[in-house]
Amino acid sequence: MPNKINVDEDYFLLDAVKSGKEDQVRNILGNGCYRNRDYKDGTGKTAVHWATEYGYIKIAYLLIDSDWNVNLTDEKCQTPLHIACNHRRSEIAMALLIAGCDVNVSDDSGNTPLQRAIHNNLDTVVYMLCEKGAFINTRNKNNWTPLHEAVRVGNEQIVDKLINSEADVNAVTAYKATPFSTAIFYYRIAQRNTYPSVDSVLQKLIHNGCRLSQCDGQWSPLLSAISICNSHIAGMLLWHGCLIDTSMQYSRNLLVDAFARCEPAAVKLLVLCGYNLTFPEVEQCHRRIPTFSRSFRRLVASDMKNGTHGVQIMVWLRERAENALTLSEICRISIRKSLNHGAGDTSILKNIDHLPLPKCMKKFIRMEEFEHAF
Repeated sequence: MPNKINVDEDYFLLDAVKSGKEDQVRNILGNGCYRNRDYKDGTGKTAVHWATEYGYIKIAYLLIDSDWNVNLTDEKCQTPLHIACNHRRSEIAMALLIAGCDVNVSDDSGNTPLQRAIHNNLDTVVYMLCEKGAFINTRNKNNWTPLHEAVRVGNEQIVDKLINSEADVNAVTAYKATPFSTAIFYYRIAQRNTYPSVDSVLQKLIHNGCRLSQCDGQWSPLLSAISICNSHIAGMLLWHGCLIDTSMQYSRNLLVDAFARCEPAAVKLLVLCGYNLTFPEVEQCHRRIPTFSRSFRRLVASDMKNGTHGVQIMVWLRERAENALTLSEICRISIRKSLNHGAGDTSILKNIDHLPLPKCMKKFIRMEEFEHAF
């Protein structure tokens, strides 16, 4: 007669795994009292899925050593490797990778194990996934890439690994978010001091070819940097050649916002890079620094290495508003804009070195007096 207890025996093993009964699982495996290594329960999970989810490391090792199928998916299209990454089971994830689990299977949301490992800051697992051939630029159903996930959690080491593995620093999600704008958004909403590496992450993106002026429909990189009072990143964007777009202003005047939120060096650089300054704007800035206000104290205490000192920025702004640009400044602004277009809106600094111009003119175009300020 045909064997009619096949399912019961398989269920018995699965139940032992769920209960964490290592000795019982070992005995069943040793006695061969099971029929189907691909057996799934009502949720589509196999014994390996359950051992992984509950963190039963020894049981997971027993199943893997017994050649259990590590690539079957559950009803959510998750392999055991997805489960391991979702539940922070790093040791089991490493064992699954060694056993040959497919690193590029997508779950029903389009996420691969790499994206789930990054989501949970599993550095070691991420590195091994990359070494095993995980697709670096895979996208989920919202076009969210591993790099978006890495900047969301602010993990500088993982960002480094992905960029060094040729991650697309200009990938855009279904909501037009770039890795740059994603990093600033999650920094803005994070609890205090829980996203300490935003400067490092943004610098890496700038130095590795992110577009300096790409707007998501509301925020450009420059506006985003100013919105979080980050003078360093705002200055870096300007110095590296971002375009100044005043058509997407999110609240007040761009100059006034920069003046209120950033250090004087960033304000001066904004004007020198081509911002069309007007006298009424300067007066708005002046009204933002009443005596003993936070802005006033910051301005008085600041020390700029580029020749403008503290509150004297107001005097400098008034002079700039009252006087026309020099011919040399007009040429510099025009050249920097052309270099930006030629570089595909990425950093222009390397291209300046290739200009057929005297060294002194290259320094003028490069605005070297700001090199150490940002």
